[in-house]
Amino acid sequence: MTHPLTPAPLHITAPHGALLHAAALLFLASITFLVNAGLQLGALYDVRWPQQTPHYTALIRIGVGVVVFFWLLWTVIARTTLDRVSPRQRILQRCAALGCSSASLFAADPDRPLGHFGPLATGLGFAWLAWEVCRSHGITLEKAPCEKYPQRWCVQTCDLAGRAFGACAAGGCLAYLGVQALLLLDVAALPVMAGNQLDTVGVTSPLDSMAQLGVVVAVEDVVIVAATAALMTAAGRPAWQIYTTVCAVEVALHAYFGAPAVAMALFAAGRLRLYLRSGRVLPLVIGHASFDLLGAFLMPLPPTHHLLIAVPVGIVASVIAERVRRAAARSPEPVTGAAAWPPASVLDTAYSALLQRTRR
Repeated sequence: MTHPLTPAPLHITAPHGALLHAAALLFLASITFLVNAGLQLGALYDVRWPQQTPHYTALIRIGVGVVVFFWLLWTVIARTTLDRVSPRQRILQRCAALGCSSASLFAADPDRPLGHFGPLATGLGFAWLAWEVCRSHGITLEKAPCEKYPQRWCVQTCDLAGRAFGACAAGGCLAYLGVQALLLLDVAALPVMAGNQLDTVGVTSPLDSMAQLGVVVAVEDVVIVAATAALMTAAGRPAWQIYTTVCAVEVALHAYFGAPAVAMALFAAGRLRLYLRSGRVLPLVIGHASFDLLGAFLMPLPPTHHLLIAVPVGIVASVIAERVRRAAARSPEPVTGAAAWPPASVLDTAYSALLQRTRR
């Protein structure tokens, strides 16, 4: 059986090149967030940073934007040669890459903010770059649905998204309990964030939450988990190195929690395990986004803000449920037995029962 993250046979992946690209992607996507988390962690210990610190962080953001701009254009131009794509696709894809990378670079300039569009442009730039870099090594981050039984893809997506949500909830709830315990004990040597997570990261409205959600899932799920795992696997790195790398970065990204940030290793390891076993990144994005939206909904916000969060979530959930129902109705035969994935899952059992009842 082929491993989900095995490169395509027509591509030759250089181990050192894949590992170098994994390190570069991981550095570019996380450096700004790591610096901010480090500054917030230092603030918990009353560290006084130099007055030029905001200037240095702005230079880091701009530097990352410049590298993403040229790297994304380079990979798209190298892929869209006339022997691979049509002239029309060549122009469209290169123009789209130019627009995306330009918007990402423009959003990196703190003196020219793009409002809520800035984080979305940044997240799209990181996700597209990760996709192109993995594609250059013969790796597809998202497995295509089976043409014969497309309902399996929908069932698997929903099941994996639920498991990803569970991994996020396990790590997030454990970190929250750790924060509350340290606040109750008032341990001077282990300070923790005083307010909630949204206030700490600077989210003040539902639009801020939606905009930040785009860059969060792009960086944490597409780059840190999926692209890093896929490239390190292609480079022949053992599983323990992949888990250590991803978990360490995730814990560092959430350093503003204080000591309870260690619990985010569970948050990272659960999602990474799902991706290594399935080769699917879309369920990770759905599960992580659902957990963050639920967390935002539970925060003490005005009722109108809760409504702005609940309405789009309800619409998306309804659309997904309807698509799964239609896929199940079009199924020519039940998805059971050894060929089904995942085996003995709740959704597969319900799906098989529905088909048997319909045939009667």
